[in-house]
Amino acid sequence: MSPELPAIAAHAAVLRSDARVLAECAERLREIGAGLEAAGVAPQWLRESVNTHLTACVTAAADLDAAAAHLSHYAGRTCRRDI
Repeated sequence: MSPELPAIAAHAAVLRSDARVLAECAERLREIGAGLEAAGVAPQWLRESVNTHLTACVTAAADLDAAAAHLSHYAGRTCRRDI
């Protein structure tokens, strides 16, 4: 087995963990946005800012999750070839 494979697998795990954290941030931003809408007193620019950050979190979480999946696939495929 290539000595890089454990490092690649560990990096994939970190990326998955980061994706989960970003997904949790997105959920908190959804709750904040809903609270701002319900209260009806927040300025439009603040609601737009929350939505922009929410979108960025969702996008980044998906990107990190995809990168983790690619790394895991690469590590698994490379490991099978080494056997």
